[in-house]
Amino acid sequence: MSIEDKISPAFDPLLAERKSNEKIDAIVIYESPKLEDLPTLEELRSNKTRLSYLKERAKRQQAIQAQLFESYQTQGAKHFQSHEEPAIAQIGSGALPVAAVEVTRSSLPMLARHPNVVAILPNQRVRLIQPQDVSYELPDRQELEQGATWGLQYLEIPELWETTKGAGVRVAVLDTGVYGDHPALQDRVKEFVVIDPLGRTIKTSTSFDSDQHGTHVCGTIAGGQTPQGLAIGVAPEADLVVGGVLNGSGTTIALVRGLVWAVENGAQVINMSLGFSYYDPRFGLIFEELMQQYGIASVVAIGNSNHGNSCSPGNAYSAFAVGAVGRMSRNRADVAFFSSGASLVYPDPNHKLVTKPDIVAPGCNVYSCIPPEGESEGHEYAVMDGTSMATPHVSGAIALLMAAKPDVPTTAILEALCQTAKHPDGDKYRPDNRWGYGLIQPLEALRALNS
Repeated sequence: MSIEDKISPAFDPLLAERKSNEKIDAIVIYESPKLEDLPTLEELRSNKTRLSYLKERAKRQQAIQAQLFESYQTQGAKHFQSHEEPAIAQIGSGALPVAAVEVTRSSLPMLARHPNVVAILPNQRVRLIQPQDVSYELPDRQELEQGATWGLQYLEIPELWETTKGAGVRVAVLDTGVYGDHPALQDRVKEFVVIDPLGRTIKTSTSFDSDQHGTHVCGTIAGGQTPQGLAIGVAPEADLVVGGVLNGSGTTIALVRGLVWAVENGAQVINMSLGFSYYDPRFGLIFEELMQQYGIASVVAIGNSNHGNSCSPGNAYSAFAVGAVGRMSRNRADVAFFSSGASLVYPDPNHKLVTKPDIVAPGCNVYSCIPPEGESEGHEYAVMDGTSMATPHVSGAIALLMAAKPDVPTTAILEALCQTAKHPDGDKYRPDNRWGYGLIQPLEALRALNS
């Protein structure tokens, strides 16, 4: 791989007007250690086995890290003002082969020449994908009569509950946090942490949401029932581990630290509704590492910027990207006007064409829980529109299938969701950059996995 292939194109606008020795923060992805005996998915669910595996990975990475760190701190100094030593530090416990580094425009190519370096990404701003609309309306009469939100009904989730409700599966939500004391989330939030823009983890005695977004997402993934008996969560027995990575200003370093934290805490699915300031195809290498080493599905909202656009990291080649559909007349569903989607040719030697989203799910008029404070003025539930509302439907569906088929690889579960998805124009037109493979059919996916 050439030096240019290792350096993210997102550096270009960030470094364009900087002096050659002016430093900025970045993330380096380095060579992952090769372990011969990878634990099974079932073994990774065991806290003892997972921690032992993480410890062994960190031990194997030490030699790679030491060589990289020493080389960069020694040779990189001449590229900084006053020849100061560039800072470089591992992110988290070593669950992922990533480190936070300081780079300059002139030190960046030097770092990329190191044989153990796989990619370098800038530490850029990470923003919440804001809902397209928020209201505090009550659910409609049909939803109340049938006892489940329209999204759950449309995806036939109540039928799937006869087999699985997601028990034993951990879903990480990297978002604005969660109001864990909400009645609809009782006993569902198992771990909570706040991660600041510098990537530092902050433990708190209670979980909280700096917005409404994270709580709403958590409710769609694993919420219970409203006081009126309306089911809101796709996988009501799944466990949630929530990282508040978007408290005020988020950063790529905070997000990567959140991903490491999710691995450390046994996540099998990671739900994200966030985006970078600049397009960054190299971030897909981290999602690929999560899948290959841990069998973790990275489920990411594709964005609310309309057709012809997409949002990083949802447009990364290895992300399981989600678009939104809304309920139409005659029990039809159609892709929402705001739901993003695009086909991209990645700037790498293979010029790989990537079409996103991968699939779509209900993302309009989604009723879920929110904190009863702040902007909500005492309301405990709200209706929101957005690909952020579609993404937790998919994360919850994956949790259901993982619980029902614990021995099936995550890649096979995602493939089943794609291949059984319903596209209005038939199989020959998929995937496209509007529907992806189509609207997920979790019940059909389970039948396919059973066959």
